[in-house]
Amino acid sequence: MKRLSVMIISFLMISSLCGCSIGQSGIDGLLSAPKLTEEESEIHQALIQNVGNDISLKYPKSGDNRSAFVIENIDNEPTEEAIVFFQYKDPGNDTGTVMVEILDQNSNGDWKAVYEFPGAGPVVDQIGIKNLGYDTKPSIIIGYSTLNLEDKQFQIYSYNEGQMSSIYTDEYSIMHIIDLNGEGHNDIITISTDTETGKSTASLLRSVKGEIVSVDSIAMTSGTSAYVSSAIGKTADGSSALFVDSTKSTGVIQTEVVSYSYEKLQNPMVTFSNKLMKQTSRPSQYLSSDIDGDSVIEIPETDAAPGYDEYSDSDKDKQYLTTWKVYKDSYSLEDKYTGYYKISDGYAFMFPDGWKNNITVKIDEASGEAVFYKFKKNLYESDTELLRLNVVDSSEIKRYTDQGYKVMRYNDQIAYIAKISNSDDKFGIDFDIIKSNLYLTD
Repeated sequence: MKRLSVMIISFLMISSLCGCSIGQSGIDGLLSAPKLTEEESEIHQALIQNVGNDISLKYPKSGDNRSAFVIENIDNEPTEEAIVFFQYKDPGNDTGTVMVEILDQNSNGDWKAVYEFPGAGPVVDQIGIKNLGYDTKPSIIIGYSTLNLEDKQFQIYSYNEGQMSSIYTDEYSIMHIIDLNGEGHNDIITISTDTETGKSTASLLRSVKGEIVSVDSIAMTSGTSAYVSSAIGKTADGSSALFVDSTKSTGVIQTEVVSYSYEKLQNPMVTFSNKLMKQTSRPSQYLSSDIDGDSVIEIPETDAAPGYDEYSDSDKDKQYLTTWKVYKDSYSLEDKYTGYYKISDGYAFMFPDGWKNNITVKIDEASGEAVFYKFKKNLYESDTELLRLNVVDSSEIKRYTDQGYKVMRYNDQIAYIAKISNSDDKFGIDFDIIKSNLYLTD
């Protein structure tokens, strides 16, 4: 029970990424709606005055904006507008789709509903408000999905004089707003799959004189069952790229890297599939991310920890080490870290110098702790304990500190603690090294 809060967060994240069918009420049913700010409450009251109070607010499932209230200046006038997502509860008014309300703020700070329209689906997947290309006025990009979150469609809107006009519509599996070419102007990159052929394509969309055009497209690798995660970040050489994790028909996760250079989209994972894609293969839940906060996306690869080579992959006792790789423009993947990644507890511990190939890990069945040992020929002989890592409720800290543990990190009410078992060994480390090498992943 001590990991309940982290487990809920992990479940929500994985459900969103994998497209698990949790239904319209899935996340809304698990968590109560966030408390409204004073400004949101004022907007909410103005909304109710216009449409009645028999409504429920709807929250975007992904993206940077997760509020049912998105407050921005979308028409370049002095005051801001609010975009609100809701659904009618009354079956007589419910159209089966999310409703979008635009409210404007006057010079006195009061809110008034000015425009309402139905969205393109029952769920708001994401919303972005950005200036595209050289446009001086922001575009409103809203992604919608079906209840199972699988079929998605986005629309790009222009707001002018109290009217919202749809200027572009397309389907997508993945969509991001990104300055992919590094010129300081936002474009839209999408990945979509042809339902008849099963082939997936990445496309770059750009606003040219107010019209959305496809600048370029490139094929994605074949054999994809589902796209489970995507991240915008940097490659090792500092270029912007889209990193896409997908489940393959073989059951493993692999990563593709889509970038833009020489005025074209590039996907080296297609060109050098045999060399690169195999290096990114790993079990499910190991997702690409910026694990250390330096804007460079790391791609995880797993291998059996020393001593576990003969264990089957289905053996619950088998322990893995993870190597995080970074993509370089020379069409290669380069090792950045190797360490122990405990997904269920939300942390990754990067091995210090000298530990790789010399240290293994076992799980203490009584406490659930990850215990690190100096490796000697096999697991049985590996009995020189160096370090223990554990995750506990904050209320338990004193009990552990009395036993020699120290707190390395906090995450809400969760404490990440460590105990040094043998500091005199040549592989011994101190608490400063442990803290600097411990990354939280929740």
